[in-house]
Amino acid sequence: MLGWMFCVFNLPPERVDRLIGHEATAPFVLASWEAGIGGLDWVEALRTAGKATQLKSGGYPNRYTALAADVLPLIQGDGVKPVDDGIWTFGVDEGEEYALPPGWMGKPNLRLDNIRDCPLNATLTIDAWDLS
Repeated sequence: MLGWMFCVFNLPPERVDRLIGHEATAPFVLASWEAGIGGLDWVEALRTAGKATQLKSGGYPNRYTALAADVLPLIQGDGVKPVDDGIWTFGVDEGEEYALPPGWMGKPNLRLDNIRDCPLNATLTIDAWDLS
């Protein structure tokens, strides 16, 4: 599949690295979702506006930090949804064929209790894993 898997943490990056893959991250995950090729647009727009910092690239993962005040309204609304214009994506992975329309995005898993408890001045870690 071509696209991205996002996870937004209310943790600094060095703590995410220590906890990744463990159930211990659950209290710190604010949201997770999959998106197609245009899935990075929202976080790249924050970076371009000076509201996010990219710490890693290459897709394994792309990592950003940004303030909760800038990210939470986007993940609670349609601010992370890729735009609907663009091209269809077709592909074949082992045992699977797929076609994704422009603007495809899986349903976000919002952890509303964690979002509610997150201070707006918290620095969040945003991981975007390349799914290709």
